[in-house]
Amino acid sequence: MPSQDPKMTEVRTDAIRGLLAETIRDEPEFRRRRIRRRLLIWGGVGLITIGGLSTAGSVLFGDAPLTDQSIVQCFSSTVPNADGTFPGSGATVATKDGPGRVDDALALCSEMWRHGILSSGYDPTAATYAPEETEVPALQVCVMRDGTAAVVPSEDAAICQALGMSALAR
Repeated sequence: MPSQDPKMTEVRTDAIRGLLAETIRDEPEFRRRRIRRRLLIWGGVGLITIGGLSTAGSVLFGDAPLTDQSIVQCFSSTVPNADGTFPGSGATVATKDGPGRVDDALALCSEMWRHGILSSGYDPTAATYAPEETEVPALQVCVMRDGTAAVVPSEDAAICQALGMSALAR
């Protein structure tokens, strides 16, 4: 059986050289197109990702209404305890029918600060306590994940987001 190998003629060699020269000449343009296409695709993916994350962040950490006004958490510090909870005290308004509704969390916690209940020297286990007037720090109202209010001592309006809570929707 005769060999089926193509014969290398001068015409065939010139055609191969022409294709090779054309490929070498066009390669930079193909590379530029490929890079441009990749930049557009990955840029689009990046924009979609950033948009999704900012939407999720605004849903998770954006302004939120209070859905549970039966209790308010008055924090005495923005530094959490070792177990992840924050120092301070919970408060509610008692009525003759049981727990009431806290309509103004900021006012309630301000009173607790004013009477020294949230100061570092307060001892809740002491047999007697003589309330003393103390200065009320700047306070921010946040909404915890369970929908209750948390009043935090800070001048920073973004403290709620920094603590993983939502700011109170006004």
